[in-house]
Amino acid sequence: MQNIYKYLKYAIGGEKRTEREHDIKVFKKSEELALKYGIEYDPRIFVPDDLEAADSVFEAGIELLHSVGIFCRSTQRVINIDEEDILKALNTTNPLEIGRLKEKVIVANRYPMVSIPPIIIGGPMGGSVSEKMFIYTNLSAAMENVVQGIYSGAMKQFCGEYIQPKSPLEMLAVLKAARNERLATKIAGREGLALMGPSTPTLPTSYLLLSSGELYSSADPQEVYMDDLKIDYETLSKCIFHQEHGNHYISGQVPVFGGPCIGTPEGLAIVDVAETLQSKVLAHSSIHASGAVHVDSGSSSTKEVMWASNLSSLAISRNMNYYTARYYWNTAGICTEMMFYETAAQAIGDTVCGRDILLGPVGARGGVPDHSSGLESRFMGEISQMATHLTLSEANKLVAKIYAKYADRLKSPPQGKPFEKCYNIRSEYDMEPTEEYLALYRKISYDILGDFPGEPV
Repeated sequence: MQNIYKYLKYAIGGEKRTEREHDIKVFKKSEELALKYGIEYDPRIFVPDDLEAADSVFEAGIELLHSVGIFCRSTQRVINIDEEDILKALNTTNPLEIGRLKEKVIVANRYPMVSIPPIIIGGPMGGSVSEKMFIYTNLSAAMENVVQGIYSGAMKQFCGEYIQPKSPLEMLAVLKAARNERLATKIAGREGLALMGPSTPTLPTSYLLLSSGELYSSADPQEVYMDDLKIDYETLSKCIFHQEHGNHYISGQVPVFGGPCIGTPEGLAIVDVAETLQSKVLAHSSIHASGAVHVDSGSSSTKEVMWASNLSSLAISRNMNYYTARYYWNTAGICTEMMFYETAAQAIGDTVCGRDILLGPVGARGGVPDHSSGLESRFMGEISQMATHLTLSEANKLVAKIYAKYADRLKSPPQGKPFEKCYNIRSEYDMEPTEEYLALYRKISYDILGDFPGEPV
């Protein structure tokens, strides 16, 4: 609590700054640091293997956070972050266990090219989910053995009525969503499976309402969302609550390449590192989740975003002890070749670059209801397990081949099919992917497997 109080004082009495001024400072400083440290984007590279460049990105991230600070939206003031606090935080971490009962999982602190696969968390992870399909979507993820947790989606209706944000109705919807998530784990025979989220709430009281042994226990990482090197009183309040109750919580950020703060892949890589440091030093979260997207496609699977995310992952896993995760915001809908290819390209890079946890994936950028399924999470987990045998250069060649299969569709992706058209649902206890969906999954799996080094075609 000491550090939060220290930085809260800055939020109350620190330097005055407008949000636009802060965005410009982040943009200019990140570009300046890219030149200073000689960080240069190569459009031919998806998975960088220059470890010195990764270390330079890490140094640049420290300097960006220290020199620009964090903007507090609630007070329009700047929270200065001491460099000494950043350096002290780098090598301090507590072992992370998520889930309960027989589904308890110890999260490994991974590093580049380690043979241990990342933890797989399935589910819509903040994407839109209809009330009708909510339990089935979560259940499809819980049924997959490779999945070690569920990251819930945002339920859009309650009793058929669209939920007005920040209304009392939202609290009832949030309770229903969380109870359905927990029920899904029980039906799947995996009671105690870790939950992450929730994603439906907009009110702090709705988030905190679920913090209980019945729904989100201390072993279920709860969501604390922040923007690009920004924070507000609501976020700080949630951090204080979770720390006081000994809860695990996950700080999520989705920087936008091409947005007001980030204009180049180099700048994105540096900002990604700085935001991870922000989460550890200021928010004290157990896990930091990043999900950078391209402003043109809204996708996390473009080459610029993957290059920057992979480089920042190398930088973080080599230089600090902290659990990191990545959101998969695919632009194609589920039950399409492109959705599988987008997932594979990202999973290979994240795995070899040392990411600890993979989240999702979700299709249609999370904006169209019911574009998430357990089969997509199964595929993500299987690809990541195979990628543990790759070097950085081998991963780069493989990702380049996969990216070529969907690059020209990023701005006009296939819509795919909603969840209810992808699964045969007879009841909560009797459901499975359609034959069409399974055939597509097998086809793409064999296609990618044939390109893995040392594997038969």
